[in-house]
Amino acid sequence: MADRHGPWEPASAVGARAWVVLARAVVALVVLVGVVVATGGGGGHAPSALAAGRSVAQPTPSPPPPVELSGTGDQVTKPFALTGGLAVLRVECPSCKGNFIVELLDDNQQVKDVVANRVGAYSGSRAAGVQAGDHVLLVGADAPWRVEITQPRDQQAAELPQSSTGSGDRVVGPFAADKTVAVRATHSKGNDFVLTVLDAKGRAQDLVFNETGAFDGAAVAQMTSAGPYYINVTADGDWTLELSEP
Repeated sequence: MADRHGPWEPASAVGARAWVVLARAVVALVVLVGVVVATGGGGGHAPSALAAGRSVAQPTPSPPPPVELSGTGDQVTKPFALTGGLAVLRVECPSCKGNFIVELLDDNQQVKDVVANRVGAYSGSRAAGVQAGDHVLLVGADAPWRVEITQPRDQQAAELPQSSTGSGDRVVGPFAADKTVAVRATHSKGNDFVLTVLDAKGRAQDLVFNETGAFDGAAVAQMTSAGPYYINVTADGDWTLELSEP
C-alpha cells in the first residue's frame, strides 16, 4: 500500500536536507545581524554620523601660547617655534632714539618679514604669514625692547561694517567679507601710509593703499582666498579706517 505522506526517502537524504535548511538559516541570521549593526538598530541608538555618511565637525584648534622676547640693543634672539599660519607680532622700544628695526627670519635664515623699521620710540604691531618651524628675530636697537608673538586661531570674525582709529603700525581684524570689501581711510600726516589685506593664513590678498603724507581716499579690495581677513596698517601718523560691503 502506497505511503500517504509521499515516497519514502532514505534517512541520509533527510539528514542532508536538514543540514541545508540549517545552513540557510545561519546565513540569514548573519546577514540580519550585519544590517542591524550597520544601521545602528537593535540597541535603540540613532545611527552614527560616520555610518550615515555625514562628516564629523572637527573642533577649532586652540591657539599656541604666546612667545615673549626681550633684550637691549642689537641682538639675534634665541630660536622659537611657530605653527604655520598667521602670526601677530607686537613690538615696543619706548626709549629708542636711533633706527629701530626688527626682522623675522625662518629656520633657513631667510627674512620672512620686516616687522618694524622706524627712527625713535616705537610701539606697534604687524601680522605675517609663517611656516611651521623655528624662527629668530634680528633686532637693531639702541635701547631695551620687547616683542610678543601670538597666533590667533579662535577669534570671532567681526561682521561688516567696521571702523577703527589708531596711530602708527597696527593690525586690524579679523573681519568677515565675501572676497570684497570697501575701504575708506584717512592719514593725518607723515611719510608712509600702506594698507594690505591678509587672509587667515597670513597670505597677502590686496595692497589697498600705498601713499605718502596726508591722505583721504577710498577703494574696493579684492581677495582671492576665503576669509576671515586682517589688515596691516603701516603708518607714522594718526589714521581712520572704515570697512563696509561694496
